[in-house]
Amino acid sequence: MADGTYASLENPALRDVGISARRTPQLPPPKPMGIDIVVSADGHWELDADIFYESFPARLKAQAPRVWFDEYWRVGTRGENSFAEIETITDLPTGLYDLDVRMEHMIAEGIDQEICFPQTVLGFLFHPDLEIREHIYRIYNEYVSHRSRLKGNRFHGVGVCSNWWDPSKVQGAVRQIADLGLKTLMVPISAGKGLDGKDMSYGGPEMDIFWQAVAEVGLPVNFHIGENIKPETRGAMGSLMLQHLAPFRKPLGQMIFGGVFDRHPGLKVVFSEGGISWVPTALQDAEMIYDTHDSFLNPKPLHRPSQYWHQNCYATFQTDMLGLKLIDNVGADRAMWASDYPHTESTFGYNYSAMQQVIDAVSPEAARQILGGTARALYKLD
Repeated sequence: MADGTYASLENPALRDVGISARRTPQLPPPKPMGIDIVVSADGHWELDADIFYESFPARLKAQAPRVWFDEYWRVGTRGENSFAEIETITDLPTGLYDLDVRMEHMIAEGIDQEICFPQTVLGFLFHPDLEIREHIYRIYNEYVSHRSRLKGNRFHGVGVCSNWWDPSKVQGAVRQIADLGLKTLMVPISAGKGLDGKDMSYGGPEMDIFWQAVAEVGLPVNFHIGENIKPETRGAMGSLMLQHLAPFRKPLGQMIFGGVFDRHPGLKVVFSEGGISWVPTALQDAEMIYDTHDSFLNPKPLHRPSQYWHQNCYATFQTDMLGLKLIDNVGADRAMWASDYPHTESTFGYNYSAMQQVIDAVSPEAARQILGGTARALYKLD
């Protein structure tokens, strides 16, 4: 503006918080917030053991990922057959891989339960060897199921679908996660290539067997930001983070305009860690496409795009002041708060302030939904 003023979207709760490893739990407020059960719908967990080598088939052991510990916490492969060495840098709280510390931090900051996604294991989502990729995630799912049981009903690990590209194996991959008692499963934002080497689409016929398998087990499906972040040039981390915070139009569009929700009206899909402010603009554009591109849509959805969002979809956020202002367009029953512990962009160290922003922005009933009620119902938490 001419006078140098502008409408800032800076969030006061984030000012001077610093990296998460230097934070300590925020003291609780002097009076209760009025929320019975708080659920963080997105956190992250690192491997705390070298889980893959012993469980890999003998003929593939040399290519199994290893977990090792030096000045970094590392997950990767070593040697001539190396695919990647993925480092978990040490500027994150030890609750990333220590369940006891994690529980202490959760309790101190008022979180009763959490949905917990993998950390560096996500780096193998596009491992070029499909057989190795499948073994990695089947083993991880067994591991995180065990870790989830260690803390009763507080820590709920997310299963990673071990095969979505081979029609003969998809049903078994989805069924494994359900049989292990995990509350949800995730797949990558981009489906990648099929066995024929062609790009797959979540709305395409090549994914029909996956959606049918998901519908049969009744688990929510999660998409999560942050695939293949590899900052290698000046300014790359900030630039890539800005891009990775807005990836969800692609899978949402594929499902709406590919007729996935028409074929499976009971599906529940969650878009995690990308905030909620993207939702109204995406739906506004989808509505425009629905009305103006009628002759190009094949198939044309049976209902308007916004109906699918409010019937089938959810999104998580940590702090999103703009999204909360647009909560009527998002839907209070479609938005789930998350701490994103223990990432630098997490609310660790100011959880109560972040939750208070929700309470101040919406009605008491909406706050109860956003801060735990919706997640408890969606994930069938006790």
